[in-house]
Amino acid sequence: MAMKLRDLIRKVRQCKTAAEERAVIAKESAMIRTAIREEQVHFRHRNVAKLLFMHMLGYPTHFGQLECMKLTASPHFPEKRIGYLGMLLLLSEEAEVLMLATNALKSDLVSDNKFVAGLALCAIGNLATADMS
Repeated sequence: MAMKLRDLIRKVRQCKTAAEERAVIAKESAMIRTAIREEQVHFRHRNVAKLLFMHMLGYPTHFGQLECMKLTASPHFPEKRIGYLGMLLLLSEEAEVLMLATNALKSDLVSDNKFVAGLALCAIGNLATADMS
């Protein structure tokens, strides 16, 4: 089983050298890729949160873009929030995966939950392109 985000942060901060840090990130990145391949949905939000941490450290995390899209379609707010955060950080306006987000954004904009609608509005403000209209 993969480690929790808190454990990953501790492990990275305990690294004495950059090579040691790269090894920790590479190992966890491989575990996340395996979890994505095996469709482990109960760990999806945790894995995206770890990918966001790795992205902030400057490591490549492009393989998690589709996982963010899947989380935005989740009915659970905490998972949806992580998905939108991942979408904002990991995707650019040129990303092809962004076209998949259009339906999730439309449904979340008309949501009765004002927090869900707020997530969608924030995402549109940062990522909207002319093609999305």
